[in-house]
Amino acid sequence: MAFFKISCFNIPSPLLMFPVKEENKVCLFSLTNKREYELKVDLEKLQKWRFVGSSHGWLVILNEKADPILLNIFSGICHQLPGKETFPHIDSMHEVENGVFEIHYKSWNYSVSHSSENLRQLSVVKAVLSSDPSCDANCTVIVMYYVLGTSKLAFCRLGDSRWTGFGGEIQSYYDVACKDNVLYALGGGPSIEVWDFHESTPTRKIVIQAPCPQELKDAGQIYPSDLYSSQWYLVFSSCEMFLVVRYIGEFVRNDGEVVYEGDTLTNYFIFPYRTVKFHVYKLDFDQKIWLPVESLNDRALFLGGNHSVSLSVKEHPGCKANSIYFTDDYWDRMDEHDSYGGHDMGIFKLGDGRIEQLFDCDLQKFELPPFWIVPN
Repeated sequence: MAFFKISCFNIPSPLLMFPVKEENKVCLFSLTNKREYELKVDLEKLQKWRFVGSSHGWLVILNEKADPILLNIFSGICHQLPGKETFPHIDSMHEVENGVFEIHYKSWNYSVSHSSENLRQLSVVKAVLSSDPSCDANCTVIVMYYVLGTSKLAFCRLGDSRWTGFGGEIQSYYDVACKDNVLYALGGGPSIEVWDFHESTPTRKIVIQAPCPQELKDAGQIYPSDLYSSQWYLVFSSCEMFLVVRYIGEFVRNDGEVVYEGDTLTNYFIFPYRTVKFHVYKLDFDQKIWLPVESLNDRALFLGGNHSVSLSVKEHPGCKANSIYFTDDYWDRMDEHDSYGGHDMGIFKLGDGRIEQLFDCDLQKFELPPFWIVPN
């Protein structure tokens, strides 16, 4: 794995990893000093991989065979994680020809075939780490993975040979976040399951059930499902817990108006999916209610396929306060067209609702979707 490594260790974070296809390279862009750092990487090979997690400065990647690996791009250290055939919902898997696998799922009585490319899209939704593997030999990798249209949970310790499934009453998980070896798993409602990973087997401590805030209930009328989709994120900030809801217009005109697909009665250019709004809520642990958040004060949130994080702009100069930095994690549509995907990123200003570009970038297809990396 030495081909994927950066020689400079003292790069101020947070970092945005993105490809520059015209120059056949992958760069890290530091928001702090506004400089680009080139990764020593085989871009052609990297484009056959899929990034499913960025946590504690490490990346979780599905390689060309859709097998998960854990990689530190600064040191080049790599850990092979249990193979895709060991996920809890899979009974058996065999490679019938190069890059094509016959899979028998435990819940089905017949087999299906998938290419490696399809498996990369259909397996892991998101991955986070319980701690930094550089400092904790008992680090746990937790993944959300697809099963029949729902997202379930599994984990492995470094050195394990299989993924171990776990979960509670939540039927499908929306996001996961770890703090001090405790996992917080977000589901509908919203509800949160809290899992303790200090022991060899995770134990569920509590389930946080808080009424759905009225603003979130009313959002269904403002952002109807035939025009918009949404993503939910769970973010820690010191001792606070935030629920962030992202609203994405499925088709958006260049003046910001969300329209139906095939709307030709317009002189405007119609973009594919694009983020148009964020709503933020803070959990009141005592009253068990979600409170609308009007300001993040000196904090900035970083969302996408990464482990969601909150940073102080005082400690990270160059970042903008009261803002949400986001990258594209709309996996269901990212690969539907050759001309776009990975493009939906920017800076949402919570104060006035404006969205700024991260950097000058025309609508284009990112074969490697941009990802946030925040080393400890």
